[in-house]
Amino acid sequence: MIKRVIIFSLVAALAPLSLNVHADAHEIAMMKEQLQNALIKIKALEQAVKQDRKVSKSGVVKTKAKKLSINTSGGGIKVKSGNQKFSIGGRLMFDIDSMDSGHNGTANNSFTDTEWRRTKINIKGNVTKHWGYAMVYDILSGSDAANLDEGYIKYDNRKGFYATFGKTKADMMLEQRTSSKWISTIERGLLNELNEKVTYLVGKPSDYGGVKLGFYDKGSRAWGSISMFDAGKTDSSDLDIVWHTTAIVGISPKFGKNEYGHFAISYGYADYKGTAISGEFSMGVHLGSKVTLFDAAAGDVEVLGLEAAYVTGPMSVQAEYIDTQVDLTTGALGYEWDGFYGQLSYILTGESRSYKWQSGKFDRVKPKSGGIGAVELVLRYEDVTITDGDEGTAIGSDVDADRTVLGLNWYVNKVTKFMFNYSSVDLDNEVFSNSQKDKDSLQIRAQYAF
Repeated sequence: MIKRVIIFSLVAALAPLSLNVHADAHEIAMMKEQLQNALIKIKALEQAVKQDRKVSKSGVVKTKAKKLSINTSGGGIKVKSGNQKFSIGGRLMFDIDSMDSGHNGTANNSFTDTEWRRTKINIKGNVTKHWGYAMVYDILSGSDAANLDEGYIKYDNRKGFYATFGKTKADMMLEQRTSSKWISTIERGLLNELNEKVTYLVGKPSDYGGVKLGFYDKGSRAWGSISMFDAGKTDSSDLDIVWHTTAIVGISPKFGKNEYGHFAISYGYADYKGTAISGEFSMGVHLGSKVTLFDAAAGDVEVLGLEAAYVTGPMSVQAEYIDTQVDLTTGALGYEWDGFYGQLSYILTGESRSYKWQSGKFDRVKPKSGGIGAVELVLRYEDVTITDGDEGTAIGSDVDADRTVLGLNWYVNKVTKFMFNYSSVDLDNEVFSNSQKDKDSLQIRAQYAF
């Protein structure tokens, strides 16, 4: 279109001259050269317009003059101007859970139900090169309320040291540090649920906050952090702060393209000063009925964790071991649980799991463009043993929980994901009346994360 308009204008302008039969050969040659130069400029202009259109379709707009870029390619919006950044994103997770627990002589608690598992909006940004912030709100569909899921101010000197002030995750457990958007199974494991929901030494510190100091070294790919959070988990007679102190150190050696390892050790401690802690959890099925494993007033709580992972191309292996001990205020053992999980995943379409070594956690799978998306197979096994010195257990034995998960994940694109899980849970030696020996469940999730 541009070419036609400009050529028409040139022809109209040059027509009178071309009618001059007395024009000499030199003038004709000059006009021919000018026309050729104009055509070259027109072609360059057309290429620039095509490039602008291509950039516009990608969702990224840049203006070099003001160093401003606006990116909407991920479904949300990211704005950057120099060192200043601002982004809005979120996630929608819709789940269908179907469980069969009426076999093997146990109470029939079978069901099929749906829920909005997570609906979150996050706002993040940087006001300078070193100072930033984050706010994540979880819109709770059951209560029509919004909860501050995470909120903090962050300082990063960009040379290997950072600090956060506010509510964020303690850095224990690889699976907990990895966002719920990018874990390979619909629900995190039994060990994660016990520690996150019971002691808060894993995960976020209830509705309170604290300080976390961290480091990372590019040369050795070593990283770590230490944090102190107020759990806010006290009864009405004790208004003191319950400090949770955690520490972790890890290393993430890189062996080649899309090939790296992950090794870390962590420790957490808290004094609950007699506050009652109830070990009630859903055994890996979020909509399932709760199972109470222990209930006692707690004193000292200690958690020791070991974690390892290895990724080579489309295959990844990860495993964790956790030991948690809760003493009574008398110093005697209240209860203890320890166990492990091992997980193997393979992406049939050839993609590799992303990883952020500075914080030691997995990130999104990015499907190849132009294909059907990324398809991942997952196999997972967990074993947890619970010793209840306060209540006692059936036939004098420890409670044992085993869980096996088979998963299929389809990453349609970088924001849309479908997950299918079959899991089987077996619980032995539980004394509480609401115990369910076996659970078989099918879980489906539709996720949009932007």
